[in-house]
Amino acid sequence: MFENALQLVALGGPVVVALLILSVLGLTVFLFKLVQYLAYSRARLRRAERLVDAWIGGREQSAGTGNPYERLLEMAMRWLDQGVAPERVRDELTRQGQMIVARVNSLNGFVELVAYLAPLGGLLGTVLGMIDVFQGLAHAGGNGPQTGALAGGIWEALLTTVVGLCIAIPFSLMHALLEARATRIRAHMENQLSRLFTADLYRAG
Repeated sequence: MFENALQLVALGGPVVVALLILSVLGLTVFLFKLVQYLAYSRARLRRAERLVDAWIGGREQSAGTGNPYERLLEMAMRWLDQGVAPERVRDELTRQGQMIVARVNSLNGFVELVAYLAPLGGLLGTVLGMIDVFQGLAHAGGNGPQTGALAGGIWEALLTTVVGLCIAIPFSLMHALLEARATRIRAHMENQLSRLFTADLYRAG
């Protein structure tokens, strides 16, 4: 397998090397984001929801050493209990919430960039390979059958497009997964933070 990989690199040239490096970086970022999202797992989000439920029900429940989202909820509830104006609390929650969302979304764009650049890089490698093929045929002067040389050159040139597509497709799925997760976290945050300012409606019910 290693020899096949080296042969692929040799046939594809520097474009394939660049695509492989890009894919390794993208995969590293993807794995880092998965680890980061462990702090916002379904269980952790449900715990944050129970934290708000307890506060609405008049029961105290500490987030302990939770993620930044849970600590933000606990801080907001403490401020509201201390009688801080809801408008000021809302403004501060909006500011800090935006910072948390920015961290949640950070680097997702790089995974999308890999999915976008990979097929373009593959196409560039193919075009450069085709140029080399036709330049070689032109220098040969057109003497004798050139079908085999042309077919072999085109086959090698198309390898970069295949590599680019093989990278782009899984990275498109990776980006969709990360975006779906980030959207879920953001929606949960907005929902629970809004509940803090409508707690009277729940208590009245």
